[in-house]
Amino acid sequence: MKLTERMEMEWELRRLNDDYVRYADRQNFDSFVTLFTGDAVLEIGGVERHGHDAIKGHFADREQMVTRHFCTNYWYEPVDKDTARGEVYLAVYRCAGPHTEADGPIPYDRPDWIGEYHDTYVRTADGWKFSERRLRVRFEKVP
Repeated sequence: MKLTERMEMEWELRRLNDDYVRYADRQNFDSFVTLFTGDAVLEIGGVERHGHDAIKGHFADREQMVTRHFCTNYWYEPVDKDTARGEVYLAVYRCAGPHTEADGPIPYDRPDWIGEYHDTYVRTADGWKFSERRLRVRFEKVP
């Protein structure tokens, strides 16, 4: 893979990851599921969700909450011209219940958890998509 091709791939995968956390934090789950292939697997909390309906259902079924995902240490490795693997570190802050900016800042002292996403990406006619995303929690907030 030429350097320019790799740079383009990494930029597009970074944008895919940024869209993931933006849509998740803004609870835009219609756009969120478009980041995945139709047969994608999303694993969170040891539970696999297969396909768009199951992935979207995960968020519809949970309690309402405010979240902020902070990602860093993006690592991508091409497998071939249309497939790549990746890892992304993240810290997640969560607050149960509805909350608006008018309510003011949410008091907080540390992330709920810190972990890594382990990903497989595929290039489709619509650009790069997640074909598999698995969350591995490494640190949890102590009550």
